[in-house]
Amino acid sequence: MTDTGALALVPAWRGFSARLAARSPADHAALRPAADAGRIAGLEDGLGFALHPRVRARLELHDGVAPRPAGDTFPAGSFLPLAHRLLPAEHILARHRRYVELFPADIRDPGGRGTPAGHARWWVPIALPLDGGVLLVDHLPGPTCGHVYEMGIGSGDIEGSLWATSPADMFAALTDSLTTGRPFRHFVPDTHRHISGEHRLDWRVARQPAPEAKRSGAMPGGGGGSGAVAAEGRTTGEYGVPGPER
Repeated sequence: MTDTGALALVPAWRGFSARLAARSPADHAALRPAADAGRIAGLEDGLGFALHPRVRARLELHDGVAPRPAGDTFPAGSFLPLAHRLLPAEHILARHRRYVELFPADIRDPGGRGTPAGHARWWVPIALPLDGGVLLVDHLPGPTCGHVYEMGIGSGDIEGSLWATSPADMFAALTDSLTTGRPFRHFVPDTHRHISGEHRLDWRVARQPAPEAKRSGAMPGGGGGSGAVAAEGRTTGEYGVPGPER
């Protein structure tokens, strides 16, 4: 891990990881071991392009979180806002292929206007919540490469909102929120007492943005967002994959 971009991720992640371990040991324990070089190479082969250095660096630290136990509505590992769960390499590739099928460029962006859904082949999903949304890192060459966007695809949002200009910036901002209590976007860290008796990290909505500015920093071409987790009652799989898409 010698790339400058990759190295920027390491202290940001370690700061977040330390806060997570102190606040919710069960969430921290859900992290999987690092992905090996072969697994990452297989992911890049399947994608058809190299991973952003900070996405690769995150996989070299932890290959996502453990699968969600059946029937658990708030499982350990759902520690990002909107209960997003970090994906392992094989699920990143599976979801990437799914989105490429769902959003073909010739249908979603026939005029070549550069709308987000028109370059789904450059999306790299990094986390899924329980409601059909997705957290992704844009890999389209250009000024947005490396940006982290959240989309509520399960509720019809394919425009998305900007969460951070890089994974490192996102984890640094989340760490600051856990340390100071200041909101990350409009999410404030909280604690959820699980039925097991464990305390797990949760994020409550601090305020509701006005309808015309529901999501600030939207991807070029629109806004929108996921809304509350599981608000529409969709069935989900082990990594929050909506049941009907299975």
